[in-house]
Amino acid sequence: MEFNVELAWNILPSLLKGAGITLALIPPTMVLGMIISIPITMARLSSNRVLAGAAWSFTTFFRGAPALILLYMVYNGLATLSIVRDTFLWNIFSSAYTCAVIGLTLNHAGFLTEVLRGAIQAVPKGLLEAGYSLGMNRTKVFITITMPVGLRLGLSAYKNEVILFTKGTAAVGAITVIDLLRVANETVSKSFDPLTPLLMAAAAGADQDAPELRSQLLNK
Repeated sequence: MEFNVELAWNILPSLLKGAGITLALIPPTMVLGMIISIPITMARLSSNRVLAGAAWSFTTFFRGAPALILLYMVYNGLATLSIVRDTFLWNIFSSAYTCAVIGLTLNHAGFLTEVLRGAIQAVPKGLLEAGYSLGMNRTKVFITITMPVGLRLGLSAYKNEVILFTKGTAAVGAITVIDLLRVANETVSKSFDPLTPLLMAAAAGADQDAPELRSQLLNK
């Protein structure tokens, strides 16, 4: 089997449209994931065992569960609940795109919580003690020292998570979102040519990751 240039050219518009949908999933998921992960990180670091235990359970479940399973649970599982099916929530969960954002956000928040926790705990204690010696209270030390330094320390791990998360968006095709991989798979089923569409999809996916990879190489 050889690469079919004519087929590649014909499916290029559909692949570009699918790539656009894939890219459209990233900003809302990243923003919502960050919003969710910050309070969970605070709970994870709390001395309160109940809060810490609840936060640990959240991160353990949503980091451990495959993204595909989470998408099925949100899109197919929640639709069976009467509280969703028979209420205003159906307007939200009837959309495959919205369910994809919700499922990916929960998965992303689980990983991001651990990234933030590790970054905050990596802040040198000497910096914190210096802040306290200047008369700062715990809140001011956290805002002016812990968070800025922690975010900087966690930046590399965060960029790695963004790359892995971007690759993980390929799972959304399983819940009828017409993303890049689903376009390629549909082309395979119609043309019986697995090589051309999948190579084109891989090239498009590699192009999406290229800016992040270049950034990592420049920072090394």
